[in-house]
Amino acid sequence: MSPMDTLSPWRLAGLLVLVATTGCLPEDPLPIHLEPSASARVMVVVPRTLASGSVTEVRATLTPVEGEAAGAVLAGGDGLWQGLVRRIASGGEVEASATVRGDGGEVLAHIDVPSVVTGAHRTALVVLVPRAMAPGAPGAPFIDAVLGSSAEVRPVGEVALRAVAEAASGDGALTYAWRASAGSFSDASAPAPIWTAPEAAGFVTLTLQVTNAVGLGATLDFPVRVARDHGFGADGAAAFNRWPLLVELSSLPSGEVPYGDSLQLQAEGRDEDGDALTYAWTASCDGTFDDANARSPRFTPSTPPSGACGACQFHVTMRDDRGGEHVGAVDVCVVQRLPPIIVSTAQSRTETLGAEPVLLQAVAEDPRGEALTFQWSANTGLLETATQDGTRGEVRWSALSCVPADVEPSVRLTVTNVSGMSATHLFQIRWDDRRCGAFPPCSARWEDGRVTLTADCTTEGTLYIPEGVTFDGAGHVVTAVDPEGGRFQGAVLRNRGDTAHVHDVVVEARGLSERACDAGEAGLSGIRFIGASGSITDSEVRALHQDEGRGACQEGVAIEVRNAQDASQVVQVDVMRNHVAGYQKAGVVASGRVDVAVEDNVVEGGGPSEVIARNGIQLSFGATGQVLGNRVTGNVYSGTGYVAAGILVAGGAYYSGPVCEDVLIQGNTLEANDVGIDLSQAEADGGPLAQSSRLLVVENTLSHDVVANGVPYQAGISDLGGANVISRNRISGAGYARETLPGATFDVDVVADAAAQVAFLTPPQDVAAGACSAALVVQSQDALGNLSALASSLLVVEAQGDVGAVTFFRDAACTQALVPLSGSGAMSLEGPQQEAVFYFRAAQAGALEVQVRGDGVSASQLHVVR
Repeated sequence: MSPMDTLSPWRLAGLLVLVATTGCLPEDPLPIHLEPSASARVMVVVPRTLASGSVTEVRATLTPVEGEAAGAVLAGGDGLWQGLVRRIASGGEVEASATVRGDGGEVLAHIDVPSVVTGAHRTALVVLVPRAMAPGAPGAPFIDAVLGSSAEVRPVGEVALRAVAEAASGDGALTYAWRASAGSFSDASAPAPIWTAPEAAGFVTLTLQVTNAVGLGATLDFPVRVARDHGFGADGAAAFNRWPLLVELSSLPSGEVPYGDSLQLQAEGRDEDGDALTYAWTASCDGTFDDANARSPRFTPSTPPSGACGACQFHVTMRDDRGGEHVGAVDVCVVQRLPPIIVSTAQSRTETLGAEPVLLQAVAEDPRGEALTFQWSANTGLLETATQDGTRGEVRWSALSCVPADVEPSVRLTVTNVSGMSATHLFQIRWDDRRCGAFPPCSARWEDGRVTLTADCTTEGTLYIPEGVTFDGAGHVVTAVDPEGGRFQGAVLRNRGDTAHVHDVVVEARGLSERACDAGEAGLSGIRFIGASGSITDSEVRALHQDEGRGACQEGVAIEVRNAQDASQVVQVDVMRNHVAGYQKAGVVASGRVDVAVEDNVVEGGGPSEVIARNGIQLSFGATGQVLGNRVTGNVYSGTGYVAAGILVAGGAYYSGPVCEDVLIQGNTLEANDVGIDLSQAEADGGPLAQSSRLLVVENTLSHDVVANGVPYQAGISDLGGANVISRNRISGAGYARETLPGATFDVDVVADAAAQVAFLTPPQDVAAGACSAALVVQSQDALGNLSALASSLLVVEAQGDVGAVTFFRDAACTQALVPLSGSGAMSLEGPQQEAVFYFRAAQAGALEVQVRGDGVSASQLHVVR
């Protein structure tokens, strides 16, 4: 260095002034106005992501708030470019910028730093880190600049420093840490500390470390010259380093690892400077790594856990080769696998019959408190949907008909914990019922109180329905066949408890023999309820007969509802929307203390039979209820001595059983039956009942075109007497015409004494003034109330009451007035039911008494006009 190079700026300035003074006349001084100026030693640390060979120019520019920008092209390489920028207008803030360009002049990186303070005639330190034009994903903080009050300092001198940095991720909070190879800081954790230089001259490396809220950091190393001669040395190194980012940290399996097994640890890092990364793993529990310095090592615990969870924390330290690091942690439980313990078991019975459920229960516990799962399986029969409440589980097992001959029923319980360990218990059940023959048990599932067939099936014995369960055929067919060497006995479907339901099943018989006649429980039936309430709906029973339809045994009932005649309670059963055909003895039977609703069924008797007298619907021995909207056809017996019936009501001492009372038979269609509706209830001598049974037979349609009964005897409605109401039924066909076979064919045939009264069959009415009433029906009867014809059918109807004018009509629209007769209306008792139907209309509100009289009898009824 020449002597001139060692002169400081203020010495040079003084020399220039001196020379100027000696060259001027005292009387003509030269006016010199020097604006104060500043300079800056600019260091640009180029990010290492830019290849050194791709950078061709680095320019630094300092732009004052007022004044022209000053700049310089910097010299250097290997990541550090530096130079002196002079003639900066001082006295205010300037903006410092740096631009890095490539071979083609393109901008590779750039940085702008505002609010840089420069002092007059001073050389500031400006360290800039430009950012690449295509930044990566946010990660470690970015140090934009370090600004110093002086580029060089005398020994023990001071430099005011200021860091400019940004948090690329996290919550924006930054912490600062300053280090130096010599000298000291006023506050090493402040963003703007004072650094005091050491006593010895030379280059000192200063390091700024910035860390964000999530522990990611960046460092900037740069040199500062400590000298006594105010020179501008350019020696020293600078570097910017962003710490690596941990992008993945996990274990497989996650959360826990069984003792004795190993787990795979996984770490994945990213370094934004492109540095190679190293990994170092440690564990807080005893065990071994296959390679603790691998990115994804395997760890095997060596000590069993002391509790439910042997907590183990794994730390991985990820480092670049420039001092940057990132530490992550993952927690894993080391668990010891232990099976559950089945503490207790119970079963409601050890032996059982068909459809007698066995309740199985168990209590279990897990040594580690893990959640338990109960799984039940059976080697035969059905399991209902199991229930579980924590450590308690239960299920019901049942077999409906039979179990295979070589199988002893058992149910296996498997209790499994979350770790996959299991304990088992086997429940044994002794089967005391029928063993299967040529056909396996019917395939079904049992859930939510419903047994549902899953396929057609064939059975050699009764299928029983568990208490309270619905047997849902799901449209499948159950076929009854004779067992090998024997005969089918009993019902195809039968209740076991006090409540049962049958829905959507097809029941049929195939090839049943008639080796002997059975009765009672052994008698053939399609669907039989005994002593049970419930319903039988939307099902079909067909071909329920023996000997290919030629069977003469008094069995083969399609649907049968029975209860003891002296039962303590009445059972209630709905028999609705079923279709029965091809039955041997009867379509639908309700007998004993039952209350049935037999509605909307189709009952097909199959036409004439010379071997057995069939009945379509039968209520007997105390049964009650209603028979509504059914279609009953083809119950005809061509033999002698008996008749078949479409609807039969039977009881009384003559049959050694109780009388059926309060039965409503309405809206049914009966075609081609020997007797359409047969009310066959009588005292012991066969005569009419001594008191009314209150049967109501109304609005049915009955027809029969031929005489086919062998007695012969045919009637649309036949009544042995019981003061029953038989009204407004429509009867047609030669088979029910009195003139076809006088004394053998009848429309209505009632056993009764001579007529002694006329009676209203319809109840009193409330009718609006001026409106047409509902029908009023009157009928002539004997003294007990049986239908009986008066000698003269003419009746007179009159009105009494303060209701204005009252007119009587023969039609429901009140358009056809009755024939006037002495201020009243006249009408006749018509047809075999000896009844008259009429209507009235009153002009104003009040009480109205309607009177009818004729042939020495009369009756009246009070009505209200509103």
